[in-house]
Amino acid sequence: MRVSTLSIYDIANTNFGNASQAIARTQEQISTQQRILSSADDPVAATRIQQLERNLSSIDQFNRNIDIAENSLALEETTLNGATNLLQRIQELAVQAGNTAVLTPSEYQSLADEVNIRLDELVSIANTQNSNGDYIFAGFRSDTPPFTGDNINGYQFNGDEGQLQIKIDENTFIDSNDTAKALFVDVPSDQNNVATSVDPNNRSNPPISITVGNIVDQVAYDEFYPEDIIIQFNEDADITPAGRNFTVTERSTGKVIEANRPYTSGEPLVFNGVEVTITGNPAAADIGAGLAGDQLFIDSADTQDVITTLLRFRDALNGFDGSQEGIERLENSVGSTINNLRTAQNSISEVVSSIGARNNVLESTRNLHADTELVSRELLSSLRDLDTAEAIGRLQLESFVLEAAQASFIRVTELSLINQL
Repeated sequence: MRVSTLSIYDIANTNFGNASQAIARTQEQISTQQRILSSADDPVAATRIQQLERNLSSIDQFNRNIDIAENSLALEETTLNGATNLLQRIQELAVQAGNTAVLTPSEYQSLADEVNIRLDELVSIANTQNSNGDYIFAGFRSDTPPFTGDNINGYQFNGDEGQLQIKIDENTFIDSNDTAKALFVDVPSDQNNVATSVDPNNRSNPPISITVGNIVDQVAYDEFYPEDIIIQFNEDADITPAGRNFTVTERSTGKVIEANRPYTSGEPLVFNGVEVTITGNPAAADIGAGLAGDQLFIDSADTQDVITTLLRFRDALNGFDGSQEGIERLENSVGSTINNLRTAQNSISEVVSSIGARNNVLESTRNLHADTELVSRELLSSLRDLDTAEAIGRLQLESFVLEAAQASFIRVTELSLINQL
């Protein structure tokens, strides 16, 4: 069979190209140290490599999430330890304040001053922010301080009960925070209690305020409990001479406790054993215009937030006058303060223990990820990494084949009658 010169050159060109591609591929494998350069090299291994790389990427993200959770819980634990020490100090002051036969009113004033300072410190702890500026105890509302207000009229809780969860494994989430509501607000009270608030729809500007309230007659309040109280401001013309006045009623029944009482800002008021003080210039009702007067609420409660405990204790210290009635009120306040602080400390201790348990989960999960990563990287190496010695030997063989083909081509192209003449 005749083989034309053109065919010889075409065959040689194809063979030279294939040999050169093989050499180039081997050289690229050696430079990248990877056996598989494309999925076409080994489809099954390439698929497995992609899966392992995704798993390793997930492990990296999980480890970063674990770092975030650990940092968040470390800050929270440090902060709660500070709160525990603060409450312990307040308990010491309460025990000291129980020596009514020894301490003078001026010494009680000094104790009240320290409680006031500790109160500000506690609010600062509850409003702790992390490095990102988020309030760590505010729940999902991390851009809002959990407590706002002042140590005169009390503080309002603005957070929620949301706990931020961080994914640390395919099927594992961890709570990276705890809320001020669970830690500082929903603290079981040692006795039937009250919580005061103002109607957000009030029209007075600046708005009126009401103190946290003190139970000055526990027996009287226990008989009234669990009823709630509404303080409603009436039209000025309801009394003579005309002026601001209010009516006090039971929320559930509408029963009038006191009607058309003239209002004086800052005057102590006592209803069913509960003492409160209202300050400000309330808006009166205007029936003709269809406008209701401002409202305030005294609601029954079986909890007492820690800040309110400190406020009431401070007020009891400030109000001590040395009389027998004053001694009894202070002794009741001291006992209630100690009991409520003990309950608050127990709640904080439970959360600190929970933080320890969560840290254990984080540590064990991190160790599991480390083991999984080690096995995955070993398997990935066996599938993807190049046997350098084998590749160098193959490159030498491929180079030899190319050189031999080139030499053979030269010899073949010289086989002509002209060259023999």
